[in-house]
Amino acid sequence: MDRRMLVALGLWTVAVAGCETGTESATVQIQNDFNNPAVEGFKPPWTICRATYLGVEFGRIGIGETSAPQKVEPGLDYVLMVAAWDDPECHPENCLPIASKNEEEVVDGQTRTIAIGKPSHQGPCPPEGVPPIPETVYNRILELYPEYGFKPYAQRTENTQCLPE
Repeated sequence: MDRRMLVALGLWTVAVAGCETGTESATVQIQNDFNNPAVEGFKPPWTICRATYLGVEFGRIGIGETSAPQKVEPGLDYVLMVAAWDDPECHPENCLPIASKNEEEVVDGQTRTIAIGKPSHQGPCPPEGVPPIPETVYNRILELYPEYGFKPYAQRTENTQCLPE
């Protein structure tokens, strides 16, 4: 082999080694931060019954707890959740669909904990200071968790937990 061939082979090897392999991943945990002492005022007693981020299920996360770490494909998405009000057992009649306030991003190789609390969530019938959930995000939660029987978006304020006692 002549010198030019060796150089070309070497460059090709470096290029192939640097190619994306499709195995990119990030490690994520979800923290139930509804009891955060640094947040002033009322601390909602939400248990996160189900949580999904970038298509990966994180399961139940009690108040003050953090999920097990999960591998996810890097990207940008909302944390989609079902949360129960003052009910660590997550009975459906005490649940509402909620989501992270912002789309959360992770990149390849990153390890990240996403904290969900009063200032970082949105819901279907929010109290003052909590933004309303967009229809597209709400509908994604309904598609993920139909077993909860949440009302359609136009009737979201009629979900059991939205009604005044």
